[in-house]
Amino acid sequence: MRHPPGRHLQNGLLSGAACAVWLACWGLLMGGGARPAFAQTTGAEGRLVERYQEERYRALARRHLRQQGRWPAHPPTRIPTPTDSLRLIHPAFSSPAAEAPTFPLHDVRPVRHLERDWFRERFADTEWAFLGETADHTFLDTTRTPTLRARLQARFGDPTQTLADAPLNDPPTGRAQFEYWFVVNDSIPVQVTDGRGPKGRGVIVAAERAYREQLRALRDTLLAPLRRERSAPHVDYYYDERRERWYRTGFDGRSFFLAPTSRGDIVPGRRPRLDTARTSEASASPASSMP
Repeated sequence: MRHPPGRHLQNGLLSGAACAVWLACWGLLMGGGARPAFAQTTGAEGRLVERYQEERYRALARRHLRQQGRWPAHPPTRIPTPTDSLRLIHPAFSSPAAEAPTFPLHDVRPVRHLERDWFRERFADTEWAFLGETADHTFLDTTRTPTLRARLQARFGDPTQTLADAPLNDPPTGRAQFEYWFVVNDSIPVQVTDGRGPKGRGVIVAAERAYREQLRALRDTLLAPLRRERSAPHVDYYYDERRERWYRTGFDGRSFFLAPTSRGDIVPGRRPRLDTARTSEASASPASSMP
């Protein structure tokens, strides 16, 4: 018995669709090969394959939950990160709490230039503890050293010791550009020095080792007035170890300067004098401007 040509065509299409669905289902059962089969199907066949795929995902999820047990639902919790921890431990840079004075300060006596021997004798057995830059990066950590030097000049006058106050027979390697010495509360020796000269930031503060745990609070209390202090004119010698050159550095009342000078012009034991005319010209020169 012969069938009409349309009947053969219909049977062929049904057989092809059934074959495609069977191959897709077989691929799903064999480990996720449904996507290539689905890519070759269109229309009703594609939607049928997609339904088989979604149902398989649900079945796998139900089986996993049965094996592992039901997971309890909890509200979302904030997981601490290193940044959050730092913010919790250390106040923000602009936070007043980061720089609030906390050390009981009753008396501050700056040590003058001619009192150095007295200071050395009185505190000869002192074991020192040092504090440089702190993790909070406060005003005293980030402000350029020349600015702090100019404000120290306005607050406390001339430094206790500078490079000009010691013999200059050898290059002053490792020696500070300036040093301010103090006696705090009648018995605590404190020193404030630069770390890298006019090219650095902040200052180094040293005190008796017994106050090591309070050194940060001592520094913040002692130097807190510098934040609101003006800049006073001054001049120091500075020796650049890398370039092996001497400089005059300071503030002339209008701008900061860093001007090369000859070693022959330096008289040991005699501090430099501020010449506002020369320093203003030097500070305006690109070759000698501050870094």
